[in-house]
Amino acid sequence: MRIIAGNLRGRKLKAPKGLATRPVLARVREALFNVLGSLEGLRVLDLYAGAGGIGLEALSRGAHSAVFVDSGVEQCSVIRSNLAALGIEGEVNRSDVNRALDRFNMMGRTFDFVFADPPYEQGMGSMTVVKVCESGILAPAGVMAVTVRKREELPLKAGTCRMIFDRRYGDTRLAMYGRTKDEGSPKPKA
Repeated sequence: MRIIAGNLRGRKLKAPKGLATRPVLARVREALFNVLGSLEGLRVLDLYAGAGGIGLEALSRGAHSAVFVDSGVEQCSVIRSNLAALGIEGEVNRSDVNRALDRFNMMGRTFDFVFADPPYEQGMGSMTVVKVCESGILAPAGVMAVTVRKREELPLKAGTCRMIFDRRYGDTRLAMYGRTKDEGSPKPKA
């Protein structure tokens, strides 16, 4: 896995051994960042982070900060190793995603872009969308993206968010959420 674009373009990333993680396909990552556009100055939250590919890509493309959340010891170690090898900073949280979201909400932390790549076919994609969109962690003009298996159900609306993008790439479905019209929803490029 490599960084696709930005000031770290082409740099190789380590990935945890075995099948514990499933890196987001390069074409899905590329589609995601093409739709998002500029990440300059954004605060990013990478949930179920695995090797941290999405958050690291965001930092390469100018994001102000990235917070990585994963419950795996090896995954968090790999993210820290990738950050060190790239010479950049990020916050790594070894935690259950639900507990981390509750903690961030209680602390009043907000993020401009939240990405989730939960384990497939366990209903965690839908649950995470609802939790993020019903909490206060998504900034007013923020966007949330989630990847799930192509047939998994996702809500069209959750809390103050609605689905603004939904595409399939092979077996992967990429969906994005933004605030409803009266909340100032961002406009996706494609």
